[in-house]
Amino acid sequence: MTARIIEIFIMEGIALLMIWLGYMIGVKKRMEFIAGYNEKTADRVINKDGLARLIARVCYLVGIASALMPVATALFGTTNAVLMQWIGGYGGFIVGVVVLTLLQAQEFKK
Repeated sequence: MTARIIEIFIMEGIALLMIWLGYMIGVKKRMEFIAGYNEKTADRVINKDGLARLIARVCYLVGIASALMPVATALFGTTNAVLMQWIGGYGGFIVGVVVLTLLQAQEFKK
């Protein structure tokens, strides 16, 4: 039971952080929260609003997946094998989202 509580705190903390980052980047246009973005490289970005929307969407997706992960493991993670499949699926989802974001972000720079 203790491991489930730790999982809930960690994953929900990640979810809150990612949703907050999505809000700050997408709505408040705080571009300094984007990794690798600074004033020196800002002139290479063609569409700053589009980049902010893209990164905000990614943050929201990761936040939602992180929020749902404890629910999925509690409902369906009855054995260690199934639990490892859910954890692997979550990791694969994160890797896929990051790779697709890196590819799509190329459209926003010179």
